[in-house]
Parts: sequence; C-alpha cells; structure tokens
Amino acid sequence: MRIKLTGGVTAARAVALALLLGLFPAAHADSIAITGVTVIDGTGARPLDNVIVVVENGRIAAIGSRAEVPADADVIDGRGQYLLPGFIDSNVHASIYGNSTRRETVVKYGHRNDELALEFAQRQLKYGVTTVRDSYGALEPLKKVRDRIEAGDAVGARLLVAGNIVGWGGPFSMTFSLMQESELTLFQAQWNDSIAQGVGEELMDMGPEEVRAAISAYLDKGPDFLKYGGTSHFFRPSLIGFSPRVQKAIVDETHRRGLIAETHSTSPEALRLSVEAGIDLIQHPEILTREYPDDLIELIVERDVICGLRSNTLAGQPWQQHLAARRAAEAELDNAPPPKSSAEARDRQRRLNVDYEIQRRNAERLIAAGCRVSIATDNYQGRAPEFRKTPKSEVHEAGIGSILAIEGLVELGMSEMEAIVAGTRNGAIAAGMLDEIGTVEVGKQADLVLLAANPLDDIANIRRLSAVIARGRQVDIDALPENVLFYTGPAPAARAAPVAPGKPPAGAQPVAATSTETVETAEAEDRSAMPIKRVSRSSRGRYIVELENGEIWKQLDSDDTPVSIPRDVTGLTAEFKRSFLGSTTIKVSGTGRAFKVSKIR
Repeated sequence: MRIKLTGGVTAARAVALALLLGLFPAAHADSIAITGVTVIDGTGARPLDNVIVVVENGRIAAIGSRAEVPADADVIDGRGQYLLPGFIDSNVHASIYGNSTRRETVVKYGHRNDELALEFAQRQLKYGVTTVRDSYGALEPLKKVRDRIEAGDAVGARLLVAGNIVGWGGPFSMTFSLMQESELTLFQAQWNDSIAQGVGEELMDMGPEEVRAAISAYLDKGPDFLKYGGTSHFFRPSLIGFSPRVQKAIVDETHRRGLIAETHSTSPEALRLSVEAGIDLIQHPEILTREYPDDLIELIVERDVICGLRSNTLAGQPWQQHLAARRAAEAELDNAPPPKSSAEARDRQRRLNVDYEIQRRNAERLIAAGCRVSIATDNYQGRAPEFRKTPKSEVHEAGIGSILAIEGLVELGMSEMEAIVAGTRNGAIAAGMLDEIGTVEVGKQADLVLLAANPLDDIANIRRLSAVIARGRQVDIDALPENVLFYTGPAPAARAAPVAPGKPPAGAQPVAATSTETVETAEAEDRSAMPIKRVSRSSRGRYIVELENGEIWKQLDSDDTPVSIPRDVTGLTAEFKRSFLGSTTIKVSGTGRAFKVSKIR
C-alpha cells in the first residue's frame, strides 16, 4: 500500500490511514490532490502544465492552477510528472476456456475461473490499465468478478464482459477448433455448453426473428456488450457465419438494449456485411484473408466504426522476429522448384508468413485513413504455467501486452499523442462509457495514471508508473496480484497486517507537519550489519537483495532512488530502517543511499 502524506498531516491522521492496511491495497481517502502536475487529458489537446487535480468521492472534482486543495486531502507531489487517464484495453480474455490443444488446463483450473479472472484483472491494473473489455470467455465467473470489483469488494481493472461469441459453439466445437461433436468427451461437450450459453452454432440455422429472441434471452443474462461471429474462428477457409438479415437482427436487438455490438469477421466480404449491419466495433480488423479494398476502409471511416487493433502483435519484437524468420525461409525456398499444387503454394506462403505482413499493412492503412482505433490486445490466460513447454510471450500477457499495444501504434504510424488517445478516450468509446471514463475531465471517475517521464517525448515512458488511481483510490501496484495462480512475474509484495483501532503501531512517533511519508507493505525492524549473500536485478531493473540468513528483499517498482551496488558483494552488509507507517528501506554499506523494499521471502 502506498499513501503519500504531504503538508499538514498529523500523526492521528496517519494512524487512521494505517487502519486501512490489509483491508484495501489502495488508499481509501475521500480526497486526493495531485499538485504541480502536467495533465495529458486523453482528448488530444495540448498538455496542461503545473496544475492541481483534485479527486473527491471517486471522481475528478477540480483541475486547474488555482484549484483548492481540501484540508483532508492526501497530497501527491506531481512536479515533473505526467497525469493521464487510466489505459483501456478493448479486447482481453480473463478466464480460461481452452481449445483443442489446451484441454488439461481447463480440466485442472476450470472450476477456479473466478480466481483466475480476478488475478488477470489485477495484473492489468498493475500496469495502469484501469478498464478491460473481455470479449470471449466464461460468462458466469466473469460476471461474478465484474460485480465484486464494481462493488468495491475486490481490487482490479474494471471488467466489462461479453461471454460467448454468438454463433460459436464453445472452444471444443467445429466453429472454434474444427472439432466434431462425435469426437468430444462428455466433459468437453458440457464445457462447450457452459461457454456457449444457448447462443452457439444452433443460431446459424435460425431466421431473423428466432435469432432476435435468442439474443434477447442471452442479454437477459447480463453481459455488458455483445460480440458475434461474422465468420468462424479459424482463418482459412473463412466461412461467413450469418446472413445479412440475421446480422441486422443481432445488431438491432443489441442496440435496443443500449449495448455495443461488435464482430469477429476475417474476410473482406464478411466484414462488409457486418459493417453494413450497423456494428459499433470490429475486433482485430487487420486480420483479413487479404488486403483491404479501398471502399471498405472508406465505409468503416464513414460509419465511424471503432477498429480494435492487436498492435501488440504487429510491432516491436514480434515484427523483428518475423523479418528474421522470413529471410531464413526465403533462403531455403530460393532454389525450390515450382509448387506442384495450390496446397503446396499456400504452404510456402505460410512459411514466409505472408498473412502476417498483410495484417501489418492493413493496420497501417486503417490508421493512415483516420479510422478510430482502440487497443484490443487479445491478452489471454493460455495454458497453466506448469503445462507450458516454453515461457509464454509477454505480447499477450495481462498488463504488459496492453502497454506494448499502445507503443506499437506509434511504430504503425501514429503520433505519441494519437496513441495515448487510442489507449484511453477511444477505449472509453468502445466501452460505451465516454461520459464516465477515458479522459481527465471534471466529473468523470478518477481512473488515472501518474508517469515519471513524458510519454510525448517517448511513448515507452508509459511504463514509468509513479502511481495508479482507480475509482479515486490509489492502488498498491506492488502488491498485485494478491493471489498468484498463472502470474509468473516478480513476486508481489506481502500486505501488512491491519492495525488495531485506536492503537498506533509500536514505536509510533508524531509526523512533522511538513514531512512526507510513504506507506509500503513490508515486514522488518531496524537492523544493521546484515550480511549480504548476493544482489541481482528484476526484469524491471530493480535490485533484489538476498541476505545470508535466507531473507530476500526487492526494491519497489515505484522507487527510483539512484543507487549503484557493485557486482561483488563480498563483505557488504545491509542496514534496515522502518518508519512507523510501515515502509522499509535498505542501505547497502558503501553505497550511501537507501531505497524502499518489500520482502519476497
């Protein structure tokens, strides 16, 4: 937990705030003031320098150079920092659902989908992604987690859920995995039913009014938006799922409920039918069997259909890896004889990964044409870690995948400001919540990220998180996820035990009115001359200190103290200091500076 107290903070107030430790991994104050900060509001407007942003009762109450700071506000010094709206990902998969190659994960963990979905939502929030739209998965556990987060009973990114992709029969079906019903076990058949929720492949045989009734019954179950299969899941052959009349009925019934309608369509003609039916959003529109016809792009722009791009997969390391693999494949095929069949010709195209290059060109053209773009990563759970032969790529990992997508938009042709708008405001439009989230404006919910460096100078600075505020509460990102199941990143910090009401922590001292304290989760007492066994670095460049007694301490991701520890730690010791509010620092002998830590072991 991290609560910064600056100016006029009494010891009594500090103790009152400490009572919240262990109850919420976020500050539960009625008001927060971020002072001297530069605001990049998500609208694309010029940044506002040196302003005060006041948050009260979960909403943005004031923005301005002369905004009044409430007397009881927790004050965050924002000088030299940049305040943005929380990031929004339009397409994730927080639950496990399986497919023909991921059967064992569903068998082992399917009954724990609510735990997995909450862990996923917390992993997204850890990177400043405050809202996600889950466009395919297990509806009932997703709703359960959605409602817990919305009620404030759990911490995580706001979760909007669709459940099944209408027209698909579940993960072990013909439409999803090319699996015939005759091949299925009873478990697989029943699992299909639990995912399809009565709007599976049977809808493909129905007329418009039957489908309309089925959609109405499904929407009664409580999804936040609706996604349907304009085509089947697989790429080739890309089979059209519904007639124009039926697609119109699906979209109209969804709109009648005031909800967003979107499609998965992977051929130009299928996508055209969906756009003409009146959809609001296209998931991964770059994934087509061929390059876009000009008039289809014009139609998408004209109707202002949101394009949810998987830009995390099209730029950066994935693109560089593709170029290297293509050069190797070209060398192998350079002297090959002509293909003997169309199947062999297609196989060579697959080896060169021509489809992937089409996807990147499609994305670049959609951006250049002015399509309204949001990030839509397809971040997913995948196999359980113990069933993976190789580590899962971070491209589709919760949280970091969303950051990579915003960064990727710049490589695909956007300016840094346009990429920020895509990752915030446009995501709010995709969620149907622009009146509530997506920009830093008075009256909106306080979903905010504070960055230590300017993302307009370098979009990679969106990784430089100083603080995350969700629904007006500061989040202890170092403590997330709270319950580790599939997460394989650095160990979350342990949460401190709650303090008994009316009883200050042992050794408490009054806090000077001008002091700044940081509440962190840690367990340590003042100690000196603790022998160090080794020092290493985490994936985010933070120090990990292992003591001779077996304890392991990690520098907090939020701590930017400039310190240099030599590789050879022979004879070096650590000095621990703990404030009465619970923060712990280590100073390694000979380095001169102390840095904040949490205990891993």
